[in-house]
This record gives sequence, structure tokens and C-alpha cells, in this order.
Amino acid sequence: MNAVLSPSTITSAESIPYANADEAHRLLTTALSRFLTLIESLHVDDWSKPTACTAWNVHDMVAHQAGGYASGTSYKEMIRQYTSKPQPGQLPEDAINALQVGERADKTPAELIAELKQVGEIAARNWAYGFNVIKWIATPHPVGGFMPIRHLMWVIHSRDTWMHRLDVCRAANRPFEQTREHDGRIVELVVLDTAKKLAKKLNGQAITLSLTGISGGTWKIGKGEPVAEMEMDALDFNIFVSGRFSYEEVMKRVNISGDKNLVEFAFKDLLVLY
Repeated sequence: MNAVLSPSTITSAESIPYANADEAHRLLTTALSRFLTLIESLHVDDWSKPTACTAWNVHDMVAHQAGGYASGTSYKEMIRQYTSKPQPGQLPEDAINALQVGERADKTPAELIAELKQVGEIAARNWAYGFNVIKWIATPHPVGGFMPIRHLMWVIHSRDTWMHRLDVCRAANRPFEQTREHDGRIVELVVLDTAKKLAKKLNGQAITLSLTGISGGTWKIGKGEPVAEMEMDALDFNIFVSGRFSYEEVMKRVNISGDKNLVEFAFKDLLVLY
């Protein structure tokens, strides 16, 4: 095993502060605003371009976002969407997503944008400050684990919009706007979830995760002194842990120092909820 390459003073991923209601609202409204700015700038032919979510083109992805925000406008609409029955092998959200996209298949880009503008701010406020009857209920999820609905509302919804903005940017060959305050915090919360998922796989050991770029940072994941370091672009990391890159593809994009076997084992089959 090679020597530790990262100092023990690096921030522990497990100590990343969780979001509160006010921050959740800021993340949601910023993510929505940037997504709207992007899709309003798209050309007509951009809407039919394929995305990293292989079942969807750009139009489908925006339809999913419109439907997702619509689900946050009332308990009634949330229940209607969330009681969609998954097909065999589907995740629960796959059935919800299929409903959202299918119901908007015939909508024009202008209609989708108008719907997002109508429902977006309502949903963001409800997710941050409302739905208190159910927010503390915890449910099992095959990717997210056992989590309260609050996590979906305070963290995952803004992360989902952020990630789909990246998807659309790459599909339409547009620049991805980043600021340290917003995008860095989105990534930080992804790292927190990553650390929770890797806790058992690391089995008492630690690694350093170094993500480069405006939204990146460096964190220790696990216990004790790091015995390995993984470095990669912050956006590529999110594409990877969301399941958009295969393990083989991501291994071409990372630099690993120290105990390579530990890093490869830790990140093999890793998925984080988006």
C-alpha cells in the first residue's frame, strides 16, 4: 500500500452541514431559475436532441421537470403522481417520471416553459416550508436508503433540477453556468450522501475525494488517515454517481493514488439518489 497522499486536516465529508428550510428554498429557486434561463435559450432543434438519460430527449426531460414541480403544488397532485404503480423492475420514481413525461408528450416547448413558471415557485416554497404533515415520515428507497421525505424535498429536488440542467447543457452543447455558492453546495450535499453510502464499504478505512472545478472541493471519506485519493472533475463525478457514466467509463476519467483496489471497490456499483 502506498503512503497517504492527503493531509489529515482535510474536511471530513461526514461533517458537511445538512440543509435547512431556508437554504433548501434558495437551492430550489436558484436551480429552477437557471434551468428556465437555459431552456428559454434553446433552439427549436435542441428540443429533440438525445440526453444522457437515454430514454429521454430534451423535451422529455423538461416535461419531467414540469411534472415534478407540479407534484409540489398540493397534496392532491403529489398523491396522484406518487401512487403511480411501477412496472416490474422499475424504481418507484420511474413510474412517476413516466406519468409526468407521458402527460406532457404533446405540449410545445413554450407550454412546458409556461407550466414550469406557473408551478415552480409554488412547489419550491411548499417543499421548503410546507407539507409538514408528511415531511418527517421516513420510507425505504432502493437507492436513497431509509430516508425522510424531508430529504427528498430539501435536497433531492434541487439536485435533480441541477443535474438535468447539466444534461440539457451537454445535449445542446451549451455552457454550464456555475458559482461556488450554489453549484458547490449542491455538490457538497452529493458528497455527504456519497460518504453515507460508502461508510460500510470502506470498513474502517478512509479515502480522499478531490473534485476539481468551480463546484469541487476535497474531503476525507471514512475513518482514520486516508490510504488512497481519487481525483476527478466535479461534474463528471455527478454524472458517474447518478448512473450516467458506466464504471468503466469513469475509470478513464479519474486519477487514483494510494490503495487503488480500495477506491475501485468503494465506487463499484455506487449510486446516489438524484
